[in-house]
Amino acid sequence: MGLHAVNKMNCLKCGCENFIDQQVRFRPEVKEQVVEVVLECKVCENCKSPLLDAQQMNVLRKAAADKYRELNKLLISSQIVDYRGKLGMSQAAFARYLSVGEASIKRWETYYIQDASQDEHIRIKCDEACAETNFLDIYWKSHKEDSFSGNRKFNLQIFRNVALYLVEKTKESIIYLNKLHFYADFLHFKKYGTSITGARYTPLKYGPCPDQYRTIYNSLVNRGYLKENENHTYEALVVPDLTIFDDGERETVQYVCDLAISKGVKELYNLSHEEKGYVNTAECAFIDYKFAEDLLIFEI
Repeated sequence: MGLHAVNKMNCLKCGCENFIDQQVRFRPEVKEQVVEVVLECKVCENCKSPLLDAQQMNVLRKAAADKYRELNKLLISSQIVDYRGKLGMSQAAFARYLSVGEASIKRWETYYIQDASQDEHIRIKCDEACAETNFLDIYWKSHKEDSFSGNRKFNLQIFRNVALYLVEKTKESIIYLNKLHFYADFLHFKKYGTSITGARYTPLKYGPCPDQYRTIYNSLVNRGYLKENENHTYEALVVPDLTIFDDGERETVQYVCDLAISKGVKELYNLSHEEKGYVNTAECAFIDYKFAEDLLIFEI
């Protein structure tokens, strides 16, 4: 459907002077991609041609730009405005914080679309969950796969889905979830020679725990995968993707969950404090997966 911008109420297509307000679906092209947006505007009563003044044209441009950003997983204009608002910054201060020109902020908050690298930069500087994930990605990339990671690189996606599965099945607090993570990874290493997640474990007061577990779980909460309750238990807000596990991994995680449900997580919690890997590893050091050979989990 054609459209035109005018300053007076007169249809350029048929000359009619009568217009009605109506929701109209537009399909403009943005960066060689056609998007669909709905905008309320004046429509010629005779030929149904939409009439857009200069202000409405700008509204359409912004709506089309935001639809493109949404389809391409970029921050929309209102999200960028919200980030700036939460930080309590003017456009000038926000530009200095992001190390960009003030004109860029003004453009991004209207109908100029940031590229993917600019979008990632904004998220890392403004979104706690994104910053946490970025930190974890850098942190784990610096560690090579070895006997402290179960002979594989840490995989945050796999760890996330193990966490979702454990939370969904047991609905336990982080103190107990940490032990289930430990047993799932070490049991799988004992059976197959590799861990499931590539996580490293350290002996803390409450037993063996995944390295950086607080940051990981905070990231899962901040990114909407989990909800943390007042009693420090969690609820899974996303269904775990079990397709990323092979048969052996699914079997191991299921076995640990079934054991926790049948025997009780407190028994596994107490048992973890007796494991040789926990007892014989110095505080703040990493537990070697070689201790998987001596797991006591089969004795309960």
